[in-house]
Amino acid sequence: MKKLIAAKFVNVCFVLLLVGCSKEQNTGPGEDNNPDGVAYPVTLKGTIYYDWATEGILKISLPDGTGSSFIPDDTKLNNFDISRDGRTKLTVVNASTLGQYDVRFTISDIKNGNVIEEFIYNSPAGNSYCKGYLSPDNSLILVTSNDREDGITILKRNGEFVTRMMDINGERLGFSEARLWLPNNNVVITHGKYIIRIAPPYTSGTLIKEMDYENWDELTVNQAGTQLALQIANHIYTMDIDGSNLKQVTISNFKESVPQFSPDGKYLLVGSEYKQTGPFGYMWYMKIIPNDGKQYHVDPIEQNSPDVIPVIVSGQDRIEAAGGQMIWR
Repeated sequence: MKKLIAAKFVNVCFVLLLVGCSKEQNTGPGEDNNPDGVAYPVTLKGTIYYDWATEGILKISLPDGTGSSFIPDDTKLNNFDISRDGRTKLTVVNASTLGQYDVRFTISDIKNGNVIEEFIYNSPAGNSYCKGYLSPDNSLILVTSNDREDGITILKRNGEFVTRMMDINGERLGFSEARLWLPNNNVVITHGKYIIRIAPPYTSGTLIKEMDYENWDELTVNQAGTQLALQIANHIYTMDIDGSNLKQVTISNFKESVPQFSPDGKYLLVGSEYKQTGPFGYMWYMKIIPNDGKQYHVDPIEQNSPDVIPVIVSGQDRIEAAGGQMIWR
């Protein structure tokens, strides 16, 4: 193992210029297009990974709908990530002991479990709840923390320090804001009411969009880096990477959140009937809609749009619920 010692950081400035708890739920009305969990369109590809209660991280392979366990329940697991090609897994574990706030990063081969890289990270604030995300080319890891003193850290995948972003125009970065990888190791972040794109060497950024909305969250990006999805008020919207073409794509009498793009960008996985289950807990039911700019009714009670696909494991009769991290690779 290697000890990581971070020794430098950068301040980021940007220019305001636009650049281009029960898991049970019946399938319900309008959802009989997938009654036994196996009638997925052949165009649906990849694997959905999702966290559910004490079952740990589960996965569903598409289009066959086969479900299985992926990572056993572990209270020390801060988060996980999957490479864009679906071949490698990153796990970030709280490995702290009395007086030592270690975080263990492990990159391993999904197929055989072999460890590719492993190192110990210590954040400047001594925060043991850091999280990590693989860059699209698997060369870097973006590290986040729930402590403002930690900023956003970029590491090489072997743990070697690259840089640390602490603020935008002198204003400290928050800890509940989005931090997303784009192709070419660019980063998209949210900061206050702004969505900002930052390119290597991560010292300056450009504004994608100023969000004049009271309630917006859960920003995500497609693998091609051409489109964003997010929650505004109670529903899911998409827009182009330059902030244009904002469109509402879900409708219901409830709330949708946590959107995720399919690997090819042709579909959106959405959390329908999104609700709070405790002081820090949330849950939702997983449904898939085409990513074509149209609006889709995903209500848990009323008739759904014909092309809405409930996520059901083969052989089961209920829509899968999630309550934590959710990834589609």
